[in-house]
Amino acid sequence: MSSAYGKIHQQLNSIDHLFPLKDALKNNDPVEIIKLQPGHIDQLHALLNLIIREGKTYPFEQELDRDQFIQYFSPGFVCVRGDKVLGAFYVKPNFPGRCSHICNGGFIVEPAARGLGVAKVMCRAFLQIAPALGYKASMFNLVFENNTGSVRVWESFGFKIIGRVPKAGRLEGSDQYVDAIQYYYEFQENKVPRHYSSILFEKIFSKS
Repeated sequence: MSSAYGKIHQQLNSIDHLFPLKDALKNNDPVEIIKLQPGHIDQLHALLNLIIREGKTYPFEQELDRDQFIQYFSPGFVCVRGDKVLGAFYVKPNFPGRCSHICNGGFIVEPAARGLGVAKVMCRAFLQIAPALGYKASMFNLVFENNTGSVRVWESFGFKIIGRVPKAGRLEGSDQYVDAIQYYYEFQENKVPRHYSSILFEKIFSKS
């Protein structure tokens, strides 16, 4: 498992007891958050490439092949309603080495499920899973300011604006470069399960 910053040694089986995380959509339909399984890959690969083609939220211009998707979206987590996948997100280090205690997340939602509250369900799960893995904070690097849905969700959960990247994105549907907002969220120590000790944290992020 790797990222732009090298190999990741996350012990995902150490959080198996969290799953499934149960929640509900705006209409009270029950949903669950589970770990990404091999059977989800083709659907989510196609979904991410659809979002890349839309050109409004992710910075990629070229679609990812299957192996690139697996590398980019691991470790991933999936929001399901019964057997139907509604969306997914990943959690991984935002920086290498001495700064790898700050994580990053990326979120995708099926077009048919947009507006149902899937993003909020996944954000609630993200705020449980990330500190359970030992992360101390989260940073989102490029949230385009015209992505009003994401802006609304992150700010409703208490993510703080810590920066702005002027003219960061050349997006579809906009005749001008679009600024990106940088968001930060510090996990509270008293919300991290006690058994995720500093020792486990060192094991998760130890480098080979």
